[in-house]
Amino acid sequence: MTVPPEQPNVRRMRDKYRNAPAANDFIDRPAPAPPPAFTDPIPNGAPVPPPLGMGGRTATAAQWAPAGQYDDVTVIGRPAVPADFGRPVAPADLGRPVATADTGRAERIIEGRTEGAQRGWRAKANKIFWLHLSKGADEIAYDQRIAQIRRTLRAPKRVGVVSGKGSAGKTAIALNMGATISSAHRGMKVAALSIDPLGNLTDRVRKVSDQTPASVMSLASDQDLNRASDVSSYLLTDKSGLRVLGASTADGAGFLTAEKLERALGELSKWFDLSILDFGLNIDSQVYHQGLAQTDQLVLAASTAADSIDELHVLIETLKRFGGRYVELLRDAVVVFTQTRPGKGHIDVAAERDRIHASYQLPVVTIPWDEHISEGGPMSLDLLDEDTRLPFVWLAAEVMSRLPAD
Repeated sequence: MTVPPEQPNVRRMRDKYRNAPAANDFIDRPAPAPPPAFTDPIPNGAPVPPPLGMGGRTATAAQWAPAGQYDDVTVIGRPAVPADFGRPVAPADLGRPVATADTGRAERIIEGRTEGAQRGWRAKANKIFWLHLSKGADEIAYDQRIAQIRRTLRAPKRVGVVSGKGSAGKTAIALNMGATISSAHRGMKVAALSIDPLGNLTDRVRKVSDQTPASVMSLASDQDLNRASDVSSYLLTDKSGLRVLGASTADGAGFLTAEKLERALGELSKWFDLSILDFGLNIDSQVYHQGLAQTDQLVLAASTAADSIDELHVLIETLKRFGGRYVELLRDAVVVFTQTRPGKGHIDVAAERDRIHASYQLPVVTIPWDEHISEGGPMSLDLLDEDTRLPFVWLAAEVMSRLPAD
């Protein structure tokens, strides 16, 4: 049987998307550690050695808290930090399919009905020419990232977005990452809040109602928060379902204190599964350290400018000198580079990513320049370029996969 010639429209459609970004173009991560060597089993009755890297310490070892002017900061207890922090650690393998109980069953089915392509030129060809082209490798990788975003959290979690310098894209990262998680995981309630005393988080939200912006300080000062609607009345809502709480500049409230921040986060945890904190640059304040004490995951932001990346290294080294819990947060952090100008910049971004890998063994996600973000006004995921939305999916998946299980 002769194979019919390829239709010109299909060929043009395929060629149009031939240079679409590959799945591994959005995130760089250190090479995984080599597999462990096989050893003889431990004889019955023999003492079991402590886990590697723990140095004989137990998970309940006392943790360090900032001293001096930060004595009143509450630090949540966590397992002890391994002494070998800094060695290469194999991160979550985002490119490997997750095996389930139904995996073998699906592989045994011959010529079963499968889902066709839903994205890219294959999806367009399916719609126009009534074809049933299967998903390509890029779409399969995309589906795996979405599956990681849809992970169920057993307890409320908090993600902090920090930077060493202004204009690093923190606010855009906090909002767009939160909107990505909220739109991909409809069952998860996500809130973004600013703990920057001069933050403009609420100014960057394209809200879907006439709700008046309010601040974290105002929420924490309300002593009559008994229902979800009481808390929601302070938060803006965007199209994705993300809820947003602003800085003190949003409603003219007083400056946030460490005690008020702790109460606000406690109230949000009653009704929201994930809170994203947009930090300021005031690392010498109690509010900054209280925010870190309440955070489960860090996102380290920098623009693709030499001074911004240099200040990011300074911030990392400063947090490492604090020790204790801060070192633990850094160990599982995710670095985000945001391009602040179109076209080729003045630094070698690939070399800077390699520098991050070599120094800290952390994954790096690069957000390309986007005209909508650069406007400086209210943002919406729908108005971002496709090449910008995809890296935010990769970032959200990396963050969600690294959050602690409990």
